[in-house]
Order: sequence, then structure tokens, then C-alpha cells
Amino acid sequence: MVTEFLLLVLVFVFLHLAFKKPSRLPPGIWGLPILGKLPDTSTSLAEQVKKLRPIYGDIITWRMGSRVNVFLCNYEVIKRAMAKLELSDRPDLYTYTAFSSGSMLGIAFSNGALWQKNRRFALRQLRDLGMGMTRLEEMIQREARYLVQDYMKHTGEEKPLPLSLGVAILNVVWKMVADVRYEMEDPRGQEAVELVCSATESLQGPVFLFNVFPWLLKAAPPFLKKKLGYDKLQRFAERTLDKVSEVLKNHKDTLDPSHPRDLIDQYLIEMDHNKGEATDAPYTEMDLRTIIIDLLFAGIETTLSTVRWAILYLAKFPEVQARVQREIDQEVPRHSLLFYYERNKLPYLEAVIHEVHRIVSLAPFAMAHAASADIMLDGYLIPKGTVVLPHLEFCHKDSQFWDQPNEFNPDHFLNPDGSFNNRREGFLPFGIGRRVCLAESLAKVEIFVLLTALMQNFTFSPPQGETLKTEREPHVLTINAPKPYRVVIEERQSVERKE
Repeated sequence: MVTEFLLLVLVFVFLHLAFKKPSRLPPGIWGLPILGKLPDTSTSLAEQVKKLRPIYGDIITWRMGSRVNVFLCNYEVIKRAMAKLELSDRPDLYTYTAFSSGSMLGIAFSNGALWQKNRRFALRQLRDLGMGMTRLEEMIQREARYLVQDYMKHTGEEKPLPLSLGVAILNVVWKMVADVRYEMEDPRGQEAVELVCSATESLQGPVFLFNVFPWLLKAAPPFLKKKLGYDKLQRFAERTLDKVSEVLKNHKDTLDPSHPRDLIDQYLIEMDHNKGEATDAPYTEMDLRTIIIDLLFAGIETTLSTVRWAILYLAKFPEVQARVQREIDQEVPRHSLLFYYERNKLPYLEAVIHEVHRIVSLAPFAMAHAASADIMLDGYLIPKGTVVLPHLEFCHKDSQFWDQPNEFNPDHFLNPDGSFNNRREGFLPFGIGRRVCLAESLAKVEIFVLLTALMQNFTFSPPQGETLKTEREPHVLTINAPKPYRVVIEERQSVERKE
């Protein structure tokens, strides 16, 4: 009898400890042993965490599966946390390593010495190739003009935005990375854009379960992996790696070390120079492939989605679109485009772009961070290995910073005199800290130039009898890309323009 009683006590103690959240962690949801508590897939994770803040405060624990996640729901807390070296790592999530054969390589998802080497290399090469310089802006302006020419072929039709928008954005980054440019209607360029967009889409849905239950990668039977989206994601990863491998092989076959053409050539030269050296951050072909994929995804999908969101909001709010066009007509000579340093001439367009960033929150949690060591944050313990997610969308909808947080209102970024208010409080569209978006400056120039060109030449409106909707899919950790939509593109004819 005593033995049975002691066994029962031991079981009770075990269950108590298994269910109990460690006391020094931030407050929040702990859930069941092994399972934790999974998010509701019928609504966005960002919205679910937002509802937890009145209950648990600015720093919230949520155990999902075997992953302990900590969400940061305060602008000041996010700034302090993201400045810490111990929170600059990436977690080893399956969706983060699927495009690098399961390894943490490249720029976006590597850590430590490898990340530092790759980020420094990419920034140096992109700057040498024109990023932040007039010659790159001139290239973006040329792409904008080609884009306008292509859109002229699609006026008067009710249809999705032509793929040429993605090709124009692809050309900017692909020219620097691989010294390649495609014509707007080239099927190779369109296929590359569709591959990147489809691959990004494959990261959505139940495949996130492999992030929170890493053991599923080995334990799940084939039928379950297929049902959860593993097979689909792997197919896109393999297709992407195959395409990049073809480009890499061509570069190796034609490389002239005395005349490097692009970022790929420069990496191959560095790889040869460092051959045989023992280092924590080696130059390898697989690492180069991953860097290329990182730059493609960061350089295409996010900028393309932002411009698509902007056109959707401008079509949905014709009075905003008309005001943007009046401003452009007054300040931009016909058949001309402004350089980014001249953007102060178009304060309302700048306000619209920033308001699109805010209302959309394209990356609601940026990219997940991981604690590389035990660290204290505002009196709470963040254990090593914890996944840390800054809730950027909460900042963008915080009534402390925004008069109408849930309304599309470009006046959020205008001063009383109509000048642009480049406010930073509560506004983090490109992240913050050591892992801030590598291509932030490039994306800003592209979005500004492309929207100026499109608004200068076209008006976008809903199809007859339709109302454009701005709802988003309730994804867990992916970007807030707009749902497919149709618009009517009309050429602007009799417009008074500054000459």
C-alpha cells in the first residue's frame, strides 16, 4: 500500500513539474507536456498575441510544442532587447533551413562568425555594385520606365497586376548578384518571380508544425509529412537550389578573376583565396547558394508585396490616389523621375508609402531571434535557446503612437504644414538592431521610384461593381502578403504636368 502511495505521489510530482512553467520565465501560456499549446489557425498569430498582452504584459511566454517562445509587445522593450548581442542569433527552425539542405548558412539564418562574415561580404559587394549610389538609382529608373511601357499593354482590362512588376524588381537585385537582366515579358524572368513567390507561399500553413515539433522531421510517416506540407516545401527548395546551381555553374565556367562581374564572381574569388584555411566561417558553394537565395527572397518577395499592397490601397482609396497624382504632376517633369534624395518634393507619397508599411506590417514578427545564452530582460529570465519574437505589428497598431491605429491614414506621417514627418517611434517596418534588414535602403528606393512612375502614368481602380478587400490570410509566422486581387489599369491622358 505504501509503495502504491509513493508511486502515486511521484506521478503527481512529475505531472506538476511537467505542467508548471518555470517561475523566472515571463508570464504566459505553458500548455500540456510535449504539446504545449498550439495557436488557433483561424486567426493570425499576431492578433492572438495582441489579445494576450492585457493579461500578461509586454513580455509574454508561449510554449508551442517543444519550443519556448517569448513575444515582445512594447516598442521600448523591443529596442532594448534587439540591441543585445545574446539575442542576435536565429533559431534552427525547419522553415529557416529548408532552402539550405538543413544547415544554417547564408545571411538571413546563419549565426556567429559565419553570419558576420556573410553580412559584411554582402554589404561590401552590394555597395561596390551600386547600392546607395546614383548609378543604381538610374538602373531602377530604367526598370521603372520599362515597367510603364509594359503596363501600357494592359490598360482597360480587369485583371491581376501583370508579372512585369516582379520582373522589374528581380532585375535590380539579379543584375548585382548574377549580372543578368530580363525583358519584362521574358518567361525566364517571370518564372523566377513565380518560383520565389510560390516558394514563399509553401512556408505557410501546417508546415510550421515542423518548427515546433522538430522530432516530426524524423518520426512522421510519409503520408503525414505530405499532409502537413513538407513534400511541397521540399520540392520548391529543390527547384530553387537547382536553378541557383545552374547559375553558379555558368559563373564558374566563365569566371575571370581579373574582371569580376557581380557578387557571385566575387564570392568565388574569395573562396579560391581562402581554400584550405581552417576557419569558423569558411567560403563554400553551399553557403554561396544560400546567400543567393537569401538575396533573391529578400530582394523580390518583400518589395513586390509592398508595392502590390500600395496599389491595392491606392485603388481602394481613390481620393488618396488622386492626391498622390496631383503632387507628382506638380513636382515631377513629364517623362522624368526623381532620385530618392529628392523625395522631400513628394511628402504625401512618402507618407502613403510609410502608412502602407504601418497598416500592413508585412513581417509582423520580423524574423525570429534566438537566445544564444541565458539572459535577463526586465527582470525575467530568457533561457538559452528561447525563440524571441518582436511584435512589430503591435507597435504599428499601438494607440500610444497612432491616432487611428486600425485605419489607413497617410496623415499619420504628415506634419501640420503638410511636410513629411519621418517619425521613428513605434515604427519598425524593417526591424531593428543587429539583424535589421540588409536591403532596407535598396527596398526604399525601389518602392519610391516604382510607385512614382506608376502613379505618374496610370490610375488603378476596382473592377466594375467590386469592392477591393484588404484582409490577410491568418498565417502563423510568414509575411502578410496581399491576397490575389484584380484591378483596372487606365492610362492617364489629359493631365497638367510640370515641364
